[in-house]
Order: sequence, then C-alpha cells, then structure tokens
Amino acid sequence: MVAPKLNFFLIGAPKAGTTLIHARLSRHPEVFLSPLKEPNHFATDIDPARFSAAFRANVPGDLEGYLVDRPLKPRQIGFVQDPQHYSALFDGVGDAYRVVGECSTSYLWSSTAAANVAAAHPSARILVVLRHPVERLHSHWLMARKYGFTRLSLPEAVEQDRMHPDPGWGRSELFVEAGLYADALDRWMQAFPKGQVKVLLNEELDDPATWSDLAEWLGLEGAIPNVNRTEGNRAGRARWEGLNAWLTRTGLKSSLGALLPTGLKRKVSGAWYTGEDLLPLTNEDRRRLMPHFEEDIRTTAARIGRNLDHWLAP
Repeated sequence: MVAPKLNFFLIGAPKAGTTLIHARLSRHPEVFLSPLKEPNHFATDIDPARFSAAFRANVPGDLEGYLVDRPLKPRQIGFVQDPQHYSALFDGVGDAYRVVGECSTSYLWSSTAAANVAAAHPSARILVVLRHPVERLHSHWLMARKYGFTRLSLPEAVEQDRMHPDPGWGRSELFVEAGLYADALDRWMQAFPKGQVKVLLNEELDDPATWSDLAEWLGLEGAIPNVNRTEGNRAGRARWEGLNAWLTRTGLKSSLGALLPTGLKRKVSGAWYTGEDLLPLTNEDRRRLMPHFEEDIRTTAARIGRNLDHWLAP
C-alpha cells in the first residue's frame, strides 16, 4: 500500500492557529486531511523512544488499533513512523479531492521534515502560520500547565526549559525554540519553489480575505467554510493543578481516560478543566521574553517579505 501523492502540508508553528485552519479546510468538500491531525511522519529527527514520561502519557497509544476501526475517527496527535501506517491515514482518497494532505506542527521545527517532504511530494503546497513569538509562547505555556507538564510561572518555566540537558520535541517544551522562525523557514523555502510556500500570520485569520486568498491559492471551488474560533485548541487550566500534574507524570490520567466512555469522558473533562482565571501575559513578561526573539523577528520579516515591526513594538 502506497500513500497517495499528497499535495498539501500545513506545517505550524504550534499554538499559531493550525487547528483552526485544519478545522475549516476539513469542511471543504474538495479537501481531504488526515483524520489524525498531526501524524508527524516526516519529522524523522523526532524519536518517540526518548519522549519524557509526561509527554508519552499524553500521546494516545495503540496506533494499530486506531487504524483498524474504520472510518478513522478524528484524533489530535500521533507519531506515525511506519510508511504503511501513514498510507492508511489516506485510505478512501478519490478524484473528488483537489487537496490531500496533513497538518503536523513539528514540521516547521524539524531539521529533517522539509527535505523529506520535498523528496516524497515535490509538488506539494506548504502552508505556514506564524504568531507573535511571545504570544505564542504564552499560549504554549498555558497549554503545558493545563496538561500538567509544568506548574512553574511563565519566566520560571522558560528558564527551566532553556536549561534542559536534552532538549527536543517530546523531551522538553521548546518554549523559545518553537518561536524562532527564520532558520525553519529557510529550510522550507530552499526545499520548495517560492510559489509553493505560503505564510500566514495568526492575526490575519479573522480577515475573510485571508480565506478567499487561501482558497484561490489551493485551487478550491467555493468558499472555505467558517467555523467558530473555539474549534481551535482552547486555553484552559486544571482546577486541581497539583493532582493534575501528578496524574500526568505517572501516566494515570491517560490510562483512566482510556477507560471512560466518550460521553462520560467529555463530562469529566468539562469538570476537570476551566477557562476561567487564566494567567495573562503581562507587560513584564513581554519585556523579559522579547530579547529571545528580536533578532529572529527581523530576519523572519526579511525572509517572508513582510513588515513585522508591530511584533517588535513594546
């Protein structure tokens, strides 16, 4: 079994709007996106065997069992290394689909994904969505707290992550590294012709013109359906952070979640997490974090031919 010739990859950055884009494109009748949103197949520099215990506990297991139950149900993330398993994600793709692809936020960070995708699918269109790196980092930190990866304050969490002895996807958070875009964009722009790479900014996703331009770039007939912004990854926090972190670290949260029926799991999740009283991004946070990104923002602006001075403003 060989995967069809994919012609579209949405490659990140994480916490920049990929889930919203995936949700909207998936509703277009001419688009087929992998039901496993982030298969991470071409990021061959990611080694699941080296994942932290907490990260491993939050990645759904039993990939083979997931692939047997047809039609495939939506799932957020997996690490699909076997080419046959990857091909199975695209079973049922027919001529009615003009756009066939997937969305893995690791691909922008990965040092190998651009070359691997170019070798397998040289005619693919590559969509990148970027977000102000400090705002992206804050959203990433909120997610890390929500899922029990850290209980530290924002500056403390960043400092600890920068000192990680073995940084990498699934081993550390990459709070800063995931917001450094220039070198990552270089890899993709060198691997693909200019017209095949499109860069969006998160702040443009509320503009209807962004979506009409995207439909035209992808060659789609008709508008890309609208969805509520809440269909993206919503920020939240666990009501009992200490217990949440312990359950994550031990893997019990994942194990218990797998035992619950879907309906009950939703109810438990609704009670466990809340969107209230989230810690905001303060001006002091911005002041402390911006030095990590100022040079990269300027370089990124030159790479994409866009004015990003508003990202540098205090």
